[in-house]
Amino acid sequence: MKIEMLAICDAATDYQGRLNVLGVFEGIAAPKTPVIRDRCCIVTRMRFTSDEAGAHQLKISRRNSKGIQLMPEMKANFSVKAPPNRPSIAVNMVLNLNKLKIDEFGNHEIALFMDDVLQGSVPLTVARAMKKQVRGTMDN
Repeated sequence: MKIEMLAICDAATDYQGRLNVLGVFEGIAAPKTPVIRDRCCIVTRMRFTSDEAGAHQLKISRRNSKGIQLMPEMKANFSVKAPPNRPSIAVNMVLNLNKLKIDEFGNHEIALFMDDVLQGSVPLTVARAMKKQVRGTMDN
């Protein structure tokens, strides 16, 4: 299995195998904690070879820089069916997060596990905003 994409974003959909992603970000800035994101998504696109067809379990966790888990793991069981005439197939997952609550500033990571093996991660920086500024990539 190969991760082709792992991101946290404002919104995403999977429409007939086409992954549509809007507003990928890697940081949030807010004046105080807890920081609440009304809505966001964690998206992944994974490529499986025909040899990897069958049942799998995806787990996503959010951890701080010390490795402490900051929210319950999100799990999804799914089955990969590879067409006989193709060497691989892509599988998209969109995990919608409503009212994501972040209790601490710092460097976090979104980690992806497949069948209990860490496959990859992306950073999520949660920073204290010092003053009101023009909206940018770190604004909540």
